[in-house]
Amino acid sequence: MAMTPEERRARDAERKRKARAKAAKEREAARAAARTAQASVAPRTMRDAVDEALAAMKWLVASDVASKTQARELAREIDELTHEGERTKAMSAHRALSRVLSDLGGTPNVRMQRELRSLKQSPKSEGEDERDDSAPPANVSKFERPAKRRA
Repeated sequence: MAMTPEERRARDAERKRKARAKAAKEREAARAAARTAQASVAPRTMRDAVDEALAAMKWLVASDVASKTQARELAREIDELTHEGERTKAMSAHRALSRVLSDLGGTPNVRMQRELRSLKQSPKSEGEDERDDSAPPANVSKFERPAKRRA
């Protein structure tokens, strides 16, 4: 049975659509394979640094596992993007990693703020507490108060 020109065009359009979809799928598979190959040769500079930093954060508890995983994933992404030369994307990932580490208390500024907050909340030695407050708790740094200015 002969096909009408409209049916022929529709069949050709469908065949072309399937061919384009197949080619796109093959291209994506090739890109994924290339990314995997590059990821294995990417340096582990940031991943190692984040792993070491997380290991040193003794205050983290089991409920922080999601943030720790997020920090590790961002570090992996930074290493791969840096290796690929994607500097802009890597800098964006650096900012995100800094925010995650700040949330975990892993940056110097946040640690300082938390220590100062602990110092402010420690009881005064005016008899409010029966403890001996001569030595601050282990998580509080001793800061000398500056001398008063003359009026």
